[in-house]
Amino acid sequence: ILHCYGLHEWAMLYQPDGAPPPPSAKYQKHLRLRVSREVLNKTVERKGVSCTHVDALRFFAESALPLNRFGGSEISRSDQVQLEQPACVHATMDLLKMTLKLQPFCDATLLQRVLQIAIEARTLDVAASPYDASEYGIQAIEIETPEGRAEYKRKQTELIKLADPIRQDLLHAYNCFLTLAFDNEELSEGFNRLPGHGR
Repeated sequence: ILHCYGLHEWAMLYQPDGAPPPPSAKYQKHLRLRVSREVLNKTVERKGVSCTHVDALRFFAESALPLNRFGGSEISRSDQVQLEQPACVHATMDLLKMTLKLQPFCDATLLQRVLQIAIEARTLDVAASPYDASEYGIQAIEIETPEGRAEYKRKQTELIKLADPIRQDLLHAYNCFLTLAFDNEELSEGFNRLPGHGR
């Protein structure tokens, strides 16, 4: 999905007239906003939000949830297998979490590659946010403008291409571990427990 434009960070701060302050605002209160509340709200409302990441959705302002075309409060962890997709910067960041879970059955070179791509994904994530992160050396991608959205889409596409071989190598490392740790019957039983694969 190449039209999300990193709006999840904006949806976490969405506050239309009459709505209570968004709970997620407290997590980044040390960062000032680079746009006004009016611009923030209009950017979220322009075409809604296209977010597929379950963990990001958990932090959306309540008023922003109905604006997400892939669902809102009804989405649960069991939906992640169907929703997760490689264009999502948070899914790319999550590669680090999955690599660390595989330790010590993962070589250091792969861990280094995953860490690097996760940092690049997080940098893109912050650059497209409504926060001013210039003091950290991160130049804003102004997704509230057509030019900014085009820049985000270009960088998001580059990130997908960089992450794909890393994602494949991590999957291979997991498959090697599973083959060593479990027999076929145990693997089949575990697979059947996945959402959408029940007996």
